[in-house]
Amino acid sequence: MGRALYRCRGRGFTVLELLGVLAVIAVLVALLLPAVQQAREQARKLQCQNNLRQLGIGLGHYQFLHKTLPPGAVAVTVPVNVERAPEGIGWIGQILPQMGEQAIYLQVNSEEPLSSFPSDTALTNEMARAIDDKDSLSAGSGESDAGKFSVPGHPMMSFLQCPSSAGLLGKGFSSYAGCHSSGEKSIDADADGLLYVNSSESLEAIPDGSSNTLLLGEGSERLPGQGWLFGDRGTLRNGLPLDLEQKANGLKQQTVALASAVTDAERAAVRMREGLKVGGFASRHSYQVNFLVADGSVRGLSRQIDAAILRQLISRSDGGGVVEF
Repeated sequence: MGRALYRCRGRGFTVLELLGVLAVIAVLVALLLPAVQQAREQARKLQCQNNLRQLGIGLGHYQFLHKTLPPGAVAVTVPVNVERAPEGIGWIGQILPQMGEQAIYLQVNSEEPLSSFPSDTALTNEMARAIDDKDSLSAGSGESDAGKFSVPGHPMMSFLQCPSSAGLLGKGFSSYAGCHSSGEKSIDADADGLLYVNSSESLEAIPDGSSNTLLLGEGSERLPGQGWLFGDRGTLRNGLPLDLEQKANGLKQQTVALASAVTDAERAAVRMREGLKVGGFASRHSYQVNFLVADGSVRGLSRQIDAAILRQLISRSDGGGVVEF
């Protein structure tokens, strides 16, 4: 009896057997983890596309009520520069009722947009642009008065946040921007996209056709604007090559001119000049950037798409005929 009990107690796993089991588990985890990550990214991409569809529905309702799309930006002084105080609201602020955000829309002051959303968390524009280059100008630097204003704390709206990039810029920014111009151009009243300064384009009268023209896309995080309420480069973007913009979006580096500026006046001049730049579309998703077509469909365009084709898709009247994409 005692010998049998001793034999029973002597049984167990050897070190080699335990190492073998751990190795098998490690291999299984290594095989499973990419699949889990891919499934999560697919879910985030689908949510991003759903956000674009919601915005498309809101723009469609606005079109139905007003017989035209909302202006991409409301402004008197052009071109729009993020270093100047915003004069009016952008296309997102105008479709809030159609997006079911009537309560937020009632807080918007379209004549004095900087007085919208009274909040203790309002940021000065110097703090907001520090997100871009972490380099604020000091007070009393000789900068023009146009660069001194406070940006209201924007309410967060989930349909403006791509799950793959949410939080990288902040809750007051939009992951989605309107198509302003087919090439790099300051935000002005003579762009060839569907959304520009004081625009009044109609989905029913697009020269190239609604199924052949892009309306919205995932905006690059490079060169952020002042918030989703305003019609600046935060809500309007240009048709730069997606592969080049993607690389620039990842770097987000400070301009050489700003780094080499010595005096406060030089720095202010560089900021005003850089404030006219708009940038293009980019995404945190793998391989592609999501766009809303003017007919309401959502397409994921490869970052390797030909730059000329992208320009044709953004231009509302390029005259090039049907584009395969």
